[in-house]
Amino acid sequence: MFRIPTAATAGAVRFTTPTASLRPVSWASPNPLAGVPSAVPTPCLAHRPTASAINQVRWATKKSGGSTKNGRTSQPKFLGFKASHGAPVVPGNIIIRQRGTEWHAGTNVGMGRDHTLFALVPGRVVLHYDLAKQRRFVSVDDGSLPQLPTRPQMKRRLAESLDLAKYLEMDAEQRLDYVQQKIKEIAQEDKAQLKADVQESLLKKGRRKFDLVDMTLL
Repeated sequence: MFRIPTAATAGAVRFTTPTASLRPVSWASPNPLAGVPSAVPTPCLAHRPTASAINQVRWATKKSGGSTKNGRTSQPKFLGFKASHGAPVVPGNIIIRQRGTEWHAGTNVGMGRDHTLFALVPGRVVLHYDLAKQRRFVSVDDGSLPQLPTRPQMKRRLAESLDLAKYLEMDAEQRLDYVQQKIKEIAQEDKAQLKADVQESLLKKGRRKFDLVDMTLL
C-alpha cells in the first residue's frame, strides 16, 4: 500500500507493504551487546505446537480411511496369528486368521472356508517349512511328531549340501537343476528318517499300551 505524503509528513515519507503488515519483523539483534537491529526479518510464531501435539501418533485403520460415504462402523477382521510357535492349544482353538493360504494346514490342523487354521488335537503349535513344496506349514504336536525344521534351518541345510566349487562352474540352467536335485535328495532323506522314527515310536513300550508283534511267524 502506498501512502501519499502530505504537508505534515513531507519531510519523512514512509512506505508500507502488505507483506510487512502481515509478517512482523523481529528487531532483536543476534548480538545482545550490539544496538544495531537485525536486518533479517523473522516470522513471529503466535501459536507454537505443544509437546503432546508433536508426539501424537495416529495409527492407520480401516475406520479412519476410505471414502466420505464410509460409515466406519464395519467390524475389523483381526487377521494374524492367535497362537505362536510353541503355544499350547486345545481342539477348536484358532491358530491363525489369514486371507489366502500364506500358511498351509499341516498335521493335526484343519482349515476353514475363510482359510482360518485351527487345532484338531491338544498339543503345541509347530511352524515348519517344506523345502520340496516351498510352503510354510502349521502343525500341532501332540507328542508323536518328529522334530520339524523351520525355514531358516532348511535353507541352511540346503546351502551346506551344495558343492560350492561345482556350483560356480555351472551356468544358470545347470545351477537350477543342481539345486532341485539336492532338494529331492533332502526330501528323500527326511521321508526315510520319518519312517524310521515312526517305527521306533511304535516299538516303544508303554506309549500305546501294546507291543508290536510280528504275526508272520505264527
